[in-house]
Amino acid sequence: MFDWLDKRTGIKELVKNRLSYPIPVHANIWFCFGGLAFFLIILQILTGVFMMFFYTPDAVKAQDSVKFICNSIPYGGLIRNIHRWGATLIIPFLFIHTVNVITRRAYKAPRELNWLSGMLLIVFMFLFMGTGIILPWDWRSYWELIIWADWVGTIPIIGGHLKVPLLLVFSIGKSFALHVWILPVLSALLLIFHFKMVRRHGIAEPL
Repeated sequence: MFDWLDKRTGIKELVKNRLSYPIPVHANIWFCFGGLAFFLIILQILTGVFMMFFYTPDAVKAQDSVKFICNSIPYGGLIRNIHRWGATLIIPFLFIHTVNVITRRAYKAPRELNWLSGMLLIVFMFLFMGTGIILPWDWRSYWELIIWADWVGTIPIIGGHLKVPLLLVFSIGKSFALHVWILPVLSALLLIFHFKMVRRHGIAEPL
């Protein structure tokens, strides 16, 4: 059946070209953290989709739905913790990846767009974390949101005007929409662009 499909689509050649990307001789373990972060993103998608079947984005029902996932669904607690720990590990992996890019000066021409798309992806990862923390709507979610709002309120001149809009934007319903629809779509588009730029310009040579 696969041969039948290949004759009509050329899928073997497509897969071969995707997997045959040459690895430069100067690549070492520090080059792996971007790929590890991408692996965690895939893991976040899989575990997040699983939890979407049982989670209720409602301030009254959210916490009970999370408890139901952890206590009543087979392996639900494990899947939720994989999602939580994956979100935690993405940030240090991206930090190491960013430091590696900086030390190799890989942000310079012609790789400026790689750098800018990567920095924007890091911003999106922080937004993922922020909106994800709010979704269980337990004591931690509530106080995290209050602390963020209070911190923004300390910004001179504009802080007082931003505090209430922040609380409105990051309500549980809007946080859910950001976390599972808007941010994933934007991140997927950025990742595709980021990888295309990496393939186009290759991995930067050592200084």
